[in-house]
Amino acid sequence: MTRDVYDEEASAAEHMDVVHEVDDRPTPTARWIDAMRRLNAIDDPLARRLLALHRDCGGGSGPCDAVDDEPEPMDARHSWGCETTEAIAFHFGVSYPGQD
Repeated sequence: MTRDVYDEEASAAEHMDVVHEVDDRPTPTARWIDAMRRLNAIDDPLARRLLALHRDCGGGSGPCDAVDDEPEPMDARHSWGCETTEAIAFHFGVSYPGQD
C-alpha cells in the first residue's frame, strides 16, 4: 500500500505542486518474519515432516541445492528456494514475502 505525500519545500522551490509516493508496506524483514510465522504455524503432520526435511533448501546446504549454486541473500530471493516448500506454502495459502 502506498500513499501520496505533499512536499511543501520542493513545491515552493519548483513553483509547482510536488507529491511523493510513500511505501507504507511493512519492511521486507517484517514481511519475511510474518511469512515464516505463517509457514511455521502449519500443523499438518506430513507437511511439518516435509518442511523439516527441506528446512535448509535455498540457503546452499539443503537437499534441493546444487553443489555449485551460490545461495542468494534473503532480500534477493523471489521464491521459497525449494519446490517442496513452495508447494506446501501454496497449498496452505502462505505466499512468499512480496508475492502477495
